[in-house]
Amino acid sequence: MIKKLVLLPGLDGTGLLFQPLLEQLGSDFSVQIIRYPPDQCQSVQTLAAQVREQVVFDSDTVLLAESFSGLVAMELLRQNIPLHSIIFCASFASTPRPWLLKLATILPLELLFQLPLPDFLLRWLGLNARLIGLIRQVREQVSPAVFAYRLRLIAAAQHQPQEQRWEIPCRYLRAADDWAVPERCAEALRQYFTTVKVTRIKQSGHFLLQSQPAACATLVKHQMSF
Repeated sequence: MIKKLVLLPGLDGTGLLFQPLLEQLGSDFSVQIIRYPPDQCQSVQTLAAQVREQVVFDSDTVLLAESFSGLVAMELLRQNIPLHSIIFCASFASTPRPWLLKLATILPLELLFQLPLPDFLLRWLGLNARLIGLIRQVREQVSPAVFAYRLRLIAAAQHQPQEQRWEIPCRYLRAADDWAVPERCAEALRQYFTTVKVTRIKQSGHFLLQSQPAACATLVKHQMSF
């Protein structure tokens, strides 16, 4: 069994939203959670450099990138870090919604991220009480300016062609009802990797690791076992 799992967080960068998954993973291997600064607007390249300062990558490392961190994971791979394999969860290698770029340039995102999240909206998105509580925690910890900056990074992320595809195994955990990341984002990874295995998980929205932690943990454990 592979011994080390490195978790790269979503847009919030706190790592708090990994709690449901951690409870299901058990203790058969070590887990390292990366946390991004909650009060600094940093580029994808800078975040990748910080990850490399914290992690000793080797052929026994599985990297899991959630949502926003798909961009960070791609930057790390371009720097030729050694890995056993990589898991993308509700994630992307370039902007999932091209029209986001226009919206990101005209909307006052910093002000929008300062607004409270109404309970009815969170429930409409299919979030349970525990996840709503976790989201409120991360909103308190992360600067609205940082949320806005990272969303603009997602909006501006473009496909970067490469001459040769990576040969490490790539698994994609796809949420069946993901309103934020379309299915084509999983298929687009085939431009970067020789092997991409896509698993579609039913009854799940964008917060896949949080809404279906048991199913996701089973798939992660399988990836760690070969």
